[in-house]
Amino acid sequence: MGGNDDQKQLGPLLRLWGLTTAQLPDPSETPDNLAPFLISILQEAVPFIDSAAPKSPVPQNQSLAWKTKGTKSYPESDAPVYLSERVIPSSELARIAGRSSPPSVSLRHDARIPPETWVCRRSVHRDLQRKGTASWTEFRAAMKDQHAETEKDMTPTVIGARVALSWDCGIVEAVEGGETWGQFTLCVEEMRHRIGRPVLKDRIFPVLQMTCSSMDGNRTINGGRRTLVAGGMMGMQADEDNEGGGHDYSSDAAAVSRTEKPEFLIVNITVADFVSSAPQAQLSREKDVVVGAYVSVERIRKLPDSGDIEWVMATASDARGVLPLWLQSMAVPGQIAKDVPLFLSWIERQRQKETYQLSLTQAVKSDNPGLSPSGENARGNNST
Repeated sequence: MGGNDDQKQLGPLLRLWGLTTAQLPDPSETPDNLAPFLISILQEAVPFIDSAAPKSPVPQNQSLAWKTKGTKSYPESDAPVYLSERVIPSSELARIAGRSSPPSVSLRHDARIPPETWVCRRSVHRDLQRKGTASWTEFRAAMKDQHAETEKDMTPTVIGARVALSWDCGIVEAVEGGETWGQFTLCVEEMRHRIGRPVLKDRIFPVLQMTCSSMDGNRTINGGRRTLVAGGMMGMQADEDNEGGGHDYSSDAAAVSRTEKPEFLIVNITVADFVSSAPQAQLSREKDVVVGAYVSVERIRKLPDSGDIEWVMATASDARGVLPLWLQSMAVPGQIAKDVPLFLSWIERQRQKETYQLSLTQAVKSDNPGLSPSGENARGNNST
């Protein structure tokens, strides 16, 4: 994706300045009313992570916004970790803020918006349940279904995590980036990180987290409620039962569901005033902590040709306090690269537990009926 086109797709949500609590949906919001909010996040997240790790080859005459920053290898991982970086200049962020007037920018004490330094890691893993790698079912269960628990358990510096708010997304579907997305989840998480006691105070990161899965075209009719979102508008349905299109569509009598494809997203956006404006805040109000900012997009998918698992994560952060941004930027690539060996060594420890295989089997039956816990497809192992 070329630099100019990519800049045009940057929006106000996936920013380090974050959201305010007033921008969050009401906790009692219905899935129908949540749909526009979910698609607005998706419309920024999908093209942004695709720019960091394109699914299709980039033409040679197009300049890349992301610059390579080297490769790291670890004994715990069979796969190397590739790093890249992108800096979004203050001028571009000011243009976005001027166009959308995000409320969180008005909370800043300084007039100038600092540049955002994004760092991306990418690794490709064999779809196998063995040391040095992990199966699709393991990735899906740990990183989508139990993301907060996994991050807390696998990361030595995370000493506290909780879900402060959550929403019922129902059976919502959205079309973005040539994919239909479903199985949405939405919550606010607080996470406490130890970064250097006793010299540096612990950091708290309150984030809005959205997850969703890519869905295929096999449709079945189920009881329940469904909202279809396409192109950023509710109810833009382009199939045989709505030839005219262009009007709202939702059904209390029946819902169209699709089979989940092996691809999902995890999006985190900081909630800038959570500590001061949200009664649900707990970790953010603890003593001797500094509230930081964090935004990220994570994409995990099976590659169509090889069946291997691609794990991509792009993030920008500001730990605030006495740590200058330039110093943080130097440390971030190494920190996020270590997530890969941390996860793989953690998953290997989980395999030693008696209940682990049973939990995976249950995950397979509910989420991936065509897969065995080892990552083998029922029609044959597609990871060779």
